[in-house]
Formats: sequence, structure tokens, C-alpha cells
Amino acid sequence: MKNKKTSKKQKSEAEKVESYLIKNKHFFDDKNNLLSQLNLPHDEKGSISLIERQIEILRKENKAQKDKLIQFIETASANDIISQKIQSLAASLISSGSQKNTFEITYNSLFNDFEIEYISFVIFKKLNFKKPDFVLQIDKKDKSLDTFQSFLKNKSPRCNLLTGQQYKLLFRNSKNIRSSALIPLFIKNYYGFLAIGSNDEMRFNPDMSMDYLSLIGNLISRAIQRDQEIKKDI
Repeated sequence: MKNKKTSKKQKSEAEKVESYLIKNKHFFDDKNNLLSQLNLPHDEKGSISLIERQIEILRKENKAQKDKLIQFIETASANDIISQKIQSLAASLISSGSQKNTFEITYNSLFNDFEIEYISFVIFKKLNFKKPDFVLQIDKKDKSLDTFQSFLKNKSPRCNLLTGQQYKLLFRNSKNIRSSALIPLFIKNYYGFLAIGSNDEMRFNPDMSMDYLSLIGNLISRAIQRDQEIKKDI
């Protein structure tokens, strides 16, 4: 019974000390001798002084902040590189001159600059030039596009794995594709969509930002729209 009372008393005193120290955070400022004599339990080193514990905590916090800064710099650097590639694509599309050139310029940019392994355009309207292998002309009401309807209605880029049948439609060789993205091509009218794939399963994933994919899609769509308007004027 006496031990229980002693235990309660010690707990109460400990709480008072803790409360006091919280309210007086500068208590140890001029008590270096006391700090050097205080030892705290530590799983790895047995016991260490309070100063050592504080230094260790500060070191860990500093490392965490440093890691965040490095990650921020790496992300900013990667975004800057992507922005430069998009600017280069935009500059090339401005001087494309024809719809055929628009598709070829985009394909070369995606393949060489963005290092995308699998690229395919699905265009709904009839094309009046010899189509390269990476351009497919398919009527929007064609049954082969039934599985893409939810994506087309949403009018936003989508990153996810496609079905075997979808891959077979879009790409000649799709056995090694581990991630993919669909990018709608439209301004006022729906021109079609761009399908891209990668051997890297993390290259295109649902958690990534869609801003750059949307921007690329918008650039291509405006180039297609311009090419059609030029053709009408001629």
C-alpha cells in the first residue's frame, strides 16, 4: 500500500516537473553542469546526456530538412527539363506547315526528346495523306473504340494499364509495355487521341500530375486545328 502511495506521489511530482519545464523552456540555458550530469535512456547507446540527445534530434531534423531540399531541387530540375522539351515541341509545331508534318514532328519529339518508347495517334477524321505506322484513322463510332468511351467523355489525360485488346489496337508490339497514358486531342471538336506507353511501370501512373500531358495534348490539338483551317482557306 505504501509503495502505491509512493508511486502516485512520484508520478505527481514528475508531472509537476514536466509542466514546469514546458512553461520554462529556457531553464537549462545557464545550467551546463546540470545538463552534463543528466542521462537519458537510449536504445542504441545505453544512456546519453541530455545535450547529446538534443544534438542527435537536431541532426535528424537537419537531415530530414536537407533531404526535402534535395528532393525539391531535383523535382524543380526535372520540371525545368520537361518545360524546355515542351517549348522545343511548340516551336517545331508552329512551323510544321502541314498535318502530316505535325504528326511526324510530334512523334520525333516524343520519341527522341521525351524518350517515349511507344507512340500512336488515333484520328477520327479522314486523312488526306499517306499515314505512317504510328497514325491510325478510325471512325469515332467504330466498335473497336467502345472500351475508350469513358476516357473520351472525360476529355482529360488518363494514366493506367490498358487491356490486351486495347494495346493490340493501338500498338503493333505491346508485349513489354508496363505503363501507358491516353491524351485527348480536341479544341472545339474531337480530333482523336494520343496513346503513349513505356517499359517502365512507374513512367505513367494515376498518381502523377496530368498538367504536362494536358499541355502536350493542347499543343498538338491546336496544330491540327490550324492545319485544317489552312486547308479550308486553300
